[in-house]
Amino acid sequence: MVTGSITEASHIFQISRNTIYGWLKLKEKTGELNHQVKGTKPRKVDRDRLKNYLTDNPDAYLTEIAAEFGCHLTTIHYALKAMGYTR
Repeated sequence: MVTGSITEASHIFQISRNTIYGWLKLKEKTGELNHQVKGTKPRKVDRDRLKNYLTDNPDAYLTEIAAEFGCHLTTIHYALKAMGYTR
């Protein structure tokens, strides 16, 4: 292992000492320094169910759809936008 202080390394590589300590802790815990992939939250609205609902209720307002799915109308708006639906 290379000798030297963490402070020296932080100055040489222009990173904080906390970053180095975090890397050392990760190496000790996992044995590697690979990026740890974190999980993602599940979507609030099931897109397939939303698509089916819109097929059955093509004239539904955002407020009606939001009430059906138990979420805010902004959530429905963003889901529809991501699915490619427009006015």
